[in-house]
Amino acid sequence: MKQEQYITSLHKLGKRFVIISALLMLAVPLTFSIVYNAWPTLDLMIKGMLSVGAIYIPIAIIETYNYAPMMGIGATYLSNVTGNIANMKLPAALTAIRLAKVESGSDEAEIIATLAVATSSIVTTVIIIVGMLVLLPYISVIEGFLGSLTDYLVPAIFGALGVVFVVRNWKLTIAPFVLMMLLFMFVVKSPTVQPALVPVASVFSIVVARQLFKKGWVK
Repeated sequence: MKQEQYITSLHKLGKRFVIISALLMLAVPLTFSIVYNAWPTLDLMIKGMLSVGAIYIPIAIIETYNYAPMMGIGATYLSNVTGNIANMKLPAALTAIRLAKVESGSDEAEIIATLAVATSSIVTTVIIIVGMLVLLPYISVIEGFLGSLTDYLVPAIFGALGVVFVVRNWKLTIAPFVLMMLLFMFVVKSPTVQPALVPVASVFSIVVARQLFKKGWVK
């Protein structure tokens, strides 16, 4: 198979893989909604999109354009479905390319990066399944000890995800953090309205980052 044919086949298979994976992901909540007749209301969908989509949709677009040249076609399609690109898939691909001593962007790097991302995805899935099976018999005991802590599960997850971006350049987080804390404490106290301020925080963060960059305070 020639290189052009190989790349064309990767794109065809990759697009099909992404579409099928997206449909399977949507099938789970759709099945629960049909079986239990529990459909999300429009206001809840908008609130969820504002709180999550406003952050992660731009990140997904930026990551795709930034990481695709380094990872290659196959690894990019695969990592966009399995997720955790910056923390796991990209390091796995780059490390495999470096250890194989091949040039990034070459045909060899394309294959090696795809295998590395696939292996990383399989290992992650196996670890999650094993952990679930091991902890499942003790779920009642865990709930008894940590029942009250489950209310903080979602904030803890998003806090951990936020640390990834904070440590990259902590100076950029000060102004948005102060602004949102003041708004939540003194202006917008309703939890149902607070997610709507995520786009405001995003725009404010971009403006502040641009000003700090112009002044030379961040690079």
